[in-house]
Amino acid sequence: MSFWDILGALLIKPLQLLFEVVFVMANRVVGDPGLAIIALSLAMNFLVLPLYRRADAMQEEERETELRLHKGVAHIKKTFRGDERMMMLQTYYRQNNYKPTYVLKGATSLFLEIPFFIAAYAFLSNLALLHGVSFGPIRDLGAPDGLLTVAGVTVNVLPFLMTAINLVSCVIFTKGSLPKTKVQLYTMALFFLVFLYTSPAGLVFYWTLNNLFSLIKTIFYKLRHAHIILGVLFSLAGIAAARAQLVAQRDTVSDERRNGLAMAAIGAVATLLTIRRPFGILGMIAAVAGTATVWGIIQFLGAQRNLNTLNEHLAKLTEERKEYEALLEE
Repeated sequence: MSFWDILGALLIKPLQLLFEVVFVMANRVVGDPGLAIIALSLAMNFLVLPLYRRADAMQEEERETELRLHKGVAHIKKTFRGDERMMMLQTYYRQNNYKPTYVLKGATSLFLEIPFFIAAYAFLSNLALLHGVSFGPIRDLGAPDGLLTVAGVTVNVLPFLMTAINLVSCVIFTKGSLPKTKVQLYTMALFFLVFLYTSPAGLVFYWTLNNLFSLIKTIFYKLRHAHIILGVLFSLAGIAAARAQLVAQRDTVSDERRNGLAMAAIGAVATLLTIRRPFGILGMIAAVAGTATVWGIIQFLGAQRNLNTLNEHLAKLTEERKEYEALLEE
């Protein structure tokens, strides 16, 4: 039995079983595979949160050490060559109580992430329950999302969204770090984009949620006043959702106003053409046309009043959005 077989039996298979148990239980409760994936992501992230916090602390310690020793190491590498450089570096590391193997601390989160990714990939990439199941704009969780078509070419949007979130997290996480660390994380983000681009949407959706959770965690750890920033971001998201709903209502009311105006205009013309003969069929037509005119005017005025109210609400939301954006810039 090879090392990978042992690793799979001792680590990957139990994690895959854990994924299956959590997903099945969540799906029984919510009755929707898409919502079950969200529940799975939340459960897994909260389950390993203490481990990630410890791993992030070790990474932060390693980054601070690298930054502290960077100038000395750069000077030695520039000044010395060959065995002399090696001896000087060893002496310099020893004087600062540092060992080159400590660099592995900087990859602790990655080492922790790999088995969970392998287990998630093994479980979700071939999960029969996701085939043919839609979730929101995703038509099939068991196939690549194909949400966008450009010039006849189908583009999978979820992998790009996943990568965008990952890159934002990398920018915040590597603030003040050495270029080497930034390049490593950016390369890893691009690797996941290429590797998961043609994967089932359910798997990419799960990993996108993980990246979103990682971004929120990074904001809390790295940014000043993180709770205020998150509050502002959630407020902006709420304003955007409310604005979208109000715009949809305004479009509906605008249609009602247009219909009312058209009804009033048609009724008025019909009334003018038939009012000279108030008896018989023309009289009945004139009465109906007059009623339609009055109803159209009432509908127009009511719709105009509702439209004015909606526009006032939209203006208030725009002002609130500007205030939140200004607060976010500060």
